[in-house]
Amino acid sequence: MNRLLNRLRLRFGRYTIENLMLVICAGQMIVFFADLLTRGWASDLLWLSWSDVTHGQIWRLLTFVFVPSTSSLLSLIITLYFYYFIGGTLENEWGSFNFDCYYLLGMICSIIASVFTEYGTIYYFNLTLFFAFSMLYPDFQLLFFYIIPLKAKWIALIDGLFYLYEFIYYPGLRLNMLLALVPFILFFWDDMISAFRRWRFRMKSR
Repeated sequence: MNRLLNRLRLRFGRYTIENLMLVICAGQMIVFFADLLTRGWASDLLWLSWSDVTHGQIWRLLTFVFVPSTSSLLSLIITLYFYYFIGGTLENEWGSFNFDCYYLLGMICSIIASVFTEYGTIYYFNLTLFFAFSMLYPDFQLLFFYIIPLKAKWIALIDGLFYLYEFIYYPGLRLNMLLALVPFILFFWDDMISAFRRWRFRMKSR
């Protein structure tokens, strides 16, 4: 994966968008207030509907990332804070170009899902950002619900259980949820294989 990213950087590096997560979070906040003024018309115009795309509304292929995932202002502020913190940390770790590629791949996977399910969302891909964060910083301590201090790996486990719950009880979203994991798997495949080998070695040693 690193070789491919290096090749892409040499060819397309000049198109890098720095602070991409800030742009996305600011866009979601703007759309949230626009929805308040237009009774949801803004989100209706921007979200990813494949039938609308095939009828010429191709802007939806980009604008769906700005559709907020909640109608509660407090919930949105908390969510966007975590998106910005985690996304910014990943960008600092990987570099802006690599993070842009990671996010673009998530968008592409959401678009592919919409071809088969009619509707696409970036919500589940955004949830997987925390999986990536916990792989890089498993012992980083965060305040769960701003009260309970937990390491990132344990919050990722809770996130994973929530992900599994929605996968089981919302069959119409399963394809979107599975494809949302593709960027994470591609970027961390070698790390996951190494972790599995270490685990298997420990099991054999016991």
